[in-house]
Amino acid sequence: MINRVFRIFLGVCVVNTLSLVFFAQSSALGTAPVADASEPAIELPTFTVQDSPILPEPEAWRYARIEGFEVLSNSSNRTTQRLVEDFQRFHQALVLAWPAADIPSAVPTSLILVGRGNKFDPFVPRIDVGPEVGSISLNLRDGELSAIVIDLETTTLNLVTPEGIEAFAAQSAATSDPAAEDAGATLFSGIPNFVVDHYRQLYREYIRFILTQSQPRLPAWMEEGLAQIFMRMEFSPTRIVIGKVEDPNEVSIDGSIEDRDFNHALHRRALMPLQEMFSVTRDSATARNPLGNRWAKQSYAFVHLCLYGNQGKYQKGLLMFLSRLAGQPPSEELFKECFGMTYKQMLLQIRSYVDFTAYKAVVFQAKKGTKFEAPPKPVFRDATDAEVGRIKGEALRMAGNKAAAKMALIAPYIRGSRDPQLLASLGMYEYAEGETARARKFLEAAAKEKVNRPRAYLQLAQLRFDEAMKKPLGARQLLSAVQVGEILEPLFVARGQTPALPEVYEMIATVWAKSETLPTAGNLAVIDEGVQHFIRRSGLIYQAALLKQQCGFLEDAAVLAEIGLRVTSNAAERERFLTLKASLPPVQLPASAKSP
Repeated sequence: MINRVFRIFLGVCVVNTLSLVFFAQSSALGTAPVADASEPAIELPTFTVQDSPILPEPEAWRYARIEGFEVLSNSSNRTTQRLVEDFQRFHQALVLAWPAADIPSAVPTSLILVGRGNKFDPFVPRIDVGPEVGSISLNLRDGELSAIVIDLETTTLNLVTPEGIEAFAAQSAATSDPAAEDAGATLFSGIPNFVVDHYRQLYREYIRFILTQSQPRLPAWMEEGLAQIFMRMEFSPTRIVIGKVEDPNEVSIDGSIEDRDFNHALHRRALMPLQEMFSVTRDSATARNPLGNRWAKQSYAFVHLCLYGNQGKYQKGLLMFLSRLAGQPPSEELFKECFGMTYKQMLLQIRSYVDFTAYKAVVFQAKKGTKFEAPPKPVFRDATDAEVGRIKGEALRMAGNKAAAKMALIAPYIRGSRDPQLLASLGMYEYAEGETARARKFLEAAAKEKVNRPRAYLQLAQLRFDEAMKKPLGARQLLSAVQVGEILEPLFVARGQTPALPEVYEMIATVWAKSETLPTAGNLAVIDEGVQHFIRRSGLIYQAALLKQQCGFLEDAAVLAEIGLRVTSNAAERERFLTLKASLPPVQLPASAKSP
C-alpha cells in the first residue's frame, strides 16, 4: 500500500500560481449501500407561523438551469434571456482563454436576477448599506452554498465616491453657487449619476465566484485586479481579447459617471501607498464595494502592469510575490526580494503606467473560416413555488436576513410542497438554528427521495453519528458494525455525487476511527481516494495518517505525515505532523518528490 499512497503524492499536478492553483475534482468511485425499501414513512415536522398569520402570496419568477447555475429571475423574459445568453458566451470565452476557470463549484450555486418589485434590498447585508456603497450586485457565500444576485432594476446610482465628490466640487466651482459649497449638506443632489453596466457587474461577480474556490485564496488586491481585467474581456464568435484598455480620452456625453478603466479613473488622482493597498482585506467595505473605488482601480492598474505591461518585465516578480504571500504577510522587504524595488519605486512605475499605458493584450483567434462553438440557449419556464422559496430563502439566509429567509423557506412547505430539494434546504436551515430533531426528519425525508445534494447527506451522517456516539453499541464504547453501516450509508451516497466534498472523506475516517471493527486495506482505499482528490487538505491528510497508524499500516502513515509537512505552512499543523512522524518508522522519499 505504501507505493499507492506515494503515487498519490507524486501524481499531484503543480499548477502555475497565476492559474490560481485550481485542482479539478473528479467524482468518486464505487457505489453506496442500498437503503431498505421497507423503511417506515418519515413523519415530517409541522410549522406554526406566529410572526405572520397570513402567508405571503406565491411570487412569479422564471427558472432555468445552465452549466453550473440555477437561474431565478423576475425580470422581463427578453431582458433575462439576453443577459443569461451573454453570460454563457462570457463563460465560454473565459474557459477558452483561462482553462483553470472550468472547474465544478464545490457548493450549490444560484444566479438571482431581480428586475422588478424592489426585491433586491432584502438580499443586501446590513453592513453594505450606506451612501458610499454601490450594491447592485452581490456575491453571497457560506460553507454550504453560494449565490450571485444582480439588481437589474437599478440603472444609475448616486454614489458618494471620490469621483462623485470631485465632479460635485468642479460643478460647484463652475456655478459659484454658495449653497453648493457645503458638499456635506448637498451630497446627494449634486453628484452626477453613476451608470450601471449590469453585464459587466455579472462578469465581475462571476470572476469573484471562481476566485473564491482557489485554495489558498489570493490576496484581495489580486482578486480585484483579475476581476477588473476579465470583466472587460472582449469576446465574439471568432475572437477573444483579454487585457485591452480603453482610450482615456473618451468622455460621457450626458455628464454621467461610468466605471472606467484604470488609466481614466486614476488620471490626475493621487495613488494610495502600496502597503495600504496590500492591507485591504476581502471582507472590508472597500473590497466589497468597488464602484468608483480608488483601491479597486489601483489594484487593477498594478495587476495589469505586472501581467501585460513593460513586455512582461514584472510577471516573474508577481508570481514570486504571490507564492511567498501564501506563508507570510506583505512587507516592503519581501516586495523588494520579489520585484527588486521599493514600494515607492513601484508606485512611480504605476503612476507612469496610468499616464502612458504601454502594454500588449492577449488575443485568441478562431481558425480562419470557423467560429467558437455557441453554448446552448437557456430554456426558461415558470419557477415552482418550492424553487422560488428554496433559492431565495438560502440567499436571504447568507445575507443575514434570517426572518425573510425562514418565511421564504417555510411558505411553500406550508402550502403543501414536499420537493426533496426544499426538504434538504429546510433540514440544513433547522440544523443551523440548533433544531437537530427537526433537521433530521427533513434530511431523512430528502435522502429517502434520493435528493441530489451531497452536503445534505453529509449533514444527515453527522446527525446519525452524534446520536450513535451517545449510545455506542460496540465493545469498548465504540460503534457497532450496524451503527457504522447506518452512518456510512449517506456518506457513500454523497461520495457518488458531484461535487466531491473533502468533509465526506474526513467523516468516513472519523467513523472508522470510532468503529469496534477496524477497516480493511480495501476500505482504506476510499481514504486514499480522498487524499488524492484533496491533496492540500492538511486536516484530511492528518486524519488519514492517524487512521493508517491505528490500523497498523505504519509506512503509509509515515508517507502521509511527510506529505502533510510539505503541503502546510501553518505552525500548529506542522507541529502535529512532526509529532506524528516521530512516532512512526522513518520513510525515505525519492529526491524527485516535490512539494505540490
